Amino acid sequence: MRLGFFSLLLLGVTTTFSLDANPLFLPEYEREVKLTFPSEEAAETAKLELLPLPEGKVFAFSTRWDDSNPKHVRMAELLAKHGFKATFFLCAANQKFYDDTLPQLIRRGHSIGNHTLNHPNLATLIPNEVARQILRNRVEYESRTDQTINSFVLPYCAYKNATDSLCPLRIGEALHRSGELGSPEYFQELEKEYGMPEGSWGTSRLFGIDDRHPSAEAFDRAIVERTKNMKPGEVRHATLGLHTWQDDAGFETLDKIFTKYANRPDWWYCNENEYNAYRYAQRHTRVEKRVDGRNAVFKLTGPTPAALGSNTPLWAKVSPATADGRTMVKLPHTLPLPEKIDMIVSDGASVVPSKEFPFLAASLVMNVEEDSSIVLTLANRSKRPLTNVTVAFRLPLLFTGEERVPRNDLEMINPEVTRTVSHYFPEHRRTALYQCGPLFAAAEVNFEVDGRPQRLWVCAQSEIPQFAEAVPRDTALALGPLPPGQLTEKLLAAASNPDETLSGWSQLQPGKWVLPYIVRLPKKAGEEVAVALTFRADAVIDSWKLHVPKNNVKGVFLNGKKMENLTIPTPIVTRKGLNRVVVLYNANGGDQMISVTRGSNPNLPVEFVRE
Repeated sequence: MRLGFFSLLLLGVTTTFSLDANPLFLPEYEREVKLTFPSEEAAETAKLELLPLPEGKVFAFSTRWDDSNPKHVRMAELLAKHGFKATFFLCAANQKFYDDTLPQLIRRGHSIGNHTLNHPNLATLIPNEVARQILRNRVEYESRTDQTINSFVLPYCAYKNATDSLCPLRIGEALHRSGELGSPEYFQELEKEYGMPEGSWGTSRLFGIDDRHPSAEAFDRAIVERTKNMKPGEVRHATLGLHTWQDDAGFETLDKIFTKYANRPDWWYCNENEYNAYRYAQRHTRVEKRVDGRNAVFKLTGPTPAALGSNTPLWAKVSPATADGRTMVKLPHTLPLPEKIDMIVSDGASVVPSKEFPFLAASLVMNVEEDSSIVLTLANRSKRPLTNVTVAFRLPLLFTGEERVPRNDLEMINPEVTRTVSHYFPEHRRTALYQCGPLFAAAEVNFEVDGRPQRLWVCAQSEIPQFAEAVPRDTALALGPLPPGQLTEKLLAAASNPDETLSGWSQLQPGKWVLPYIVRLPKKAGEEVAVALTFRADAVIDSWKLHVPKNNVKGVFLNGKKMENLTIPTPIVTRKGLNRVVVLYNANGGDQMISVTRGSNPNLPVEFVRE
């Protein structure tokens, strides 16, 4: 645009937030747009409306490719040839992948997404490990690529556990704390399932066309469905995926597909990080106006590019038209993304120097005691000040508080100065579900040197010393393994009487960091093992539930009687005082679920008793 009709002015960063306007409380800044109109009256009535997609596009198209596969390079080249973009959702890989493959995946508009460290089913993990898998992988790939990451996809597309209704909420909380903003998945209600604030989580209508033998006809059908049959207001964003398993013929088919669908003027060919950042900024940027003669000055207050994970410009519709006839304007960000990103893993004993920023050293300490806290130390050893220093603490799910991502603004660290910033938690989650497992925390430190933005991740990791809890995992007793026939129904029914002692039964060794309702069976081919659990009830209760899956189970006994017609879960009637359940298994080894609960979640058991 001609000078005078359009300009952007950076006013500065603000830390004032509105929940409705910025539900994740991302750091914000202000910038101004000055537009000149044909008359003062036109300037008075002028409106600036942020568009849901850039430049009047009506459809956003991206591609998703999972796992750390060297064949991604061929996919990246093919997509770029036709003007398409990819997000490669990676897990931890070997050094050859990092050295040879990864640099080729971040060129020509492609981006990296988060697919967890080791590709586990998150629905089966303890909460602290869920958080570590997500956050650690984000930190690793940001520091390896100098690219910010805001997108995530589920291993195995799995986020639900049939026996644990709260599992999606724990995954959602871990994603919130890690700083992810969206995911291309088959499920369109993830924001609600994850318990995310309204308007905070981006989605896409994911589709596949056979990873090994792609079908052009299947692609055509998917595009028709996603462009012609959308409801008013529905997100117009589709993503092709999932794996780069194609042979030569498969890549030739993709080449023909991309040739056919390239260069469509109403399509936005984006990667997932760009889409998530644009969507969040468009929904959560506030617009105010003042008038100066024929000029309307619009103030935009919204998230910073570093917080969004992309500097994708917003676009806006202007009415009436400006003096030069424009009805649509581009609104570029006026703050840049970090130039370099580095990672430090702290042992807590001393500050560790950064490789990328040798003038900067840091440490991070987690205290998991009564005065739960996290303490960051930053040492500026250079002759230049660090300016615009901000800190975001990204924490394991053990820690609780009003802020899921505590933030601090240090403003400046002068030369040869060491600063410390702490955040204290009045309490942490004190249930067996959270009081175990690996802890991984990271301080996201954004700063500038000579006006050039940088990012340093300062990380700490440890494990909570496991201790016995009043849960099945830590109170189970076992008899056996013994040959079939020795653990008779009469013996087991008698053992399930809580008035009987369990002499000869031994403590079952709990699995390390398993869920509270899990007991780990010994393995001895062809034999059987009985597991006994004693729990307490304050009265006769007919609403508690017993969780024992039928697989591998040869009999269940409760308070002296064998149970028939088991369901999952099975309603039971308790005695006042002590109750006991005994389950007979094949000694096949491995993890088994046993729990008694007031509600439907086996991770929240009633009080079990150590014999």
